[in-house]
Amino acid sequence: MDKKYQKRILFIGMPDMALVCLSGLFSRGFNIVGVVPPHRNEGTYELMCTFARSLKLPLILYKDRLDEVEFLHAIKQLNADIAVVCSYNRKFPPELLRTTKDGFVNCHPSLLPEYRGANPYSNVLINGEKETGITLHFMDENFDTGNIIAQKKVPIEKKETMGTLFNRMNYMCSDLLAEFLEQYENNSNIISLPQPQGVFKKAPSIDAKKMRNYIDWDKDARYIERFVRALNPFIVAMTSFRGIFVKIFTAEAVDKKVKEEPGTICRIKDDIGIATGSGILYVKSLQFGSYMIADAKSFIEKFNPKIGEKFGK
Repeated sequence: MDKKYQKRILFIGMPDMALVCLSGLFSRGFNIVGVVPPHRNEGTYELMCTFARSLKLPLILYKDRLDEVEFLHAIKQLNADIAVVCSYNRKFPPELLRTTKDGFVNCHPSLLPEYRGANPYSNVLINGEKETGITLHFMDENFDTGNIIAQKKVPIEKKETMGTLFNRMNYMCSDLLAEFLEQYENNSNIISLPQPQGVFKKAPSIDAKKMRNYIDWDKDARYIERFVRALNPFIVAMTSFRGIFVKIFTAEAVDKKVKEEPGTICRIKDDIGIATGSGILYVKSLQFGSYMIADAKSFIEKFNPKIGEKFGK
C-alpha cells in the first residue's frame, strides 16, 4: 500500500485496541515502520504478530525485557520520528522512550488524570459516571502520568456495558490518533500540558483469578446492576447458586424495600428477583455452571428455584 504520509511511526500495542488502531492508521496511509507486539507469553502475542504480518509490517521483538540491548538497537535502526502506543501492560524504561525523535504517545481510554490504570472501561461504569473519553499523552516512566496532548469526551449511555464502551472507545482512539498524526505530519512541534497534581479516581484491573468479579449482595441493587454491566462480556459478574458458580450477564435494579437478607430470592416470575442491601436486582440472563446459558425464564423452568433460596452461598 502506498504511504500517504512521510513521518516514520513506530507502533506498539496489544489487542484489541491495537488491532483497531493499527488497522485504522494503516488504511489511512500512515508510514508504520515497525510494530512491537505484546510479550510472547501474553495470550494475544500470536494474534498481534499475525495481523502485523498480514499488513506486511516488520515486527520488532524482545525476549524478556524492554531494555534489552538488541531490542533497543533494532528500534533505533528504524529511525522513527514518533511512537504511538495502544494498550500495553509493561512500563517503558527511559532507554526505550529515548529511541524516537519526538517521543512516545499513548492513547488512554479515560479523561486523565481521572482513571489512571488498566481498566477504565469497567470502573467508570461501576462508579456511575455520566461521561468518559480518550486522552492522548506523552509517555514517561510511570503509567498514564505524562503530559496531555489531546482529549475527546463521550457520554456514557444508560445501558452501556463494558463491551459497548470498549468498542466505541477503540474506534474513537483510532480516529483521534489519525487526527493527531495528520497534524504532526505538517508540524512536529507538539503542544502538551502537564497533568494536574492531586488525588484522582483509579482504574485498577478487576482480576477474576482473585475473585474480584464476584457480586457483593450487601451492596445496593443499582450498584450491582452497574457492576454487572461493567463486566459484561469480557470479565462477567459472578455469584453462586446451590453450590454451583453462576455468571450474570444482564439485570435490572428496582428501588424497593425488602425484608429478606441480601442474596435471597424474593420474587420468581419471568425473571428472578434477588434482595440486596437496598432494593431488588431482577436477573434477566445468566449462565449456570459451565453448561447452560439462558434467559431467566428458561433457568426457572429447568431448575425450579424457590423463594427464600440464596445466591452467593
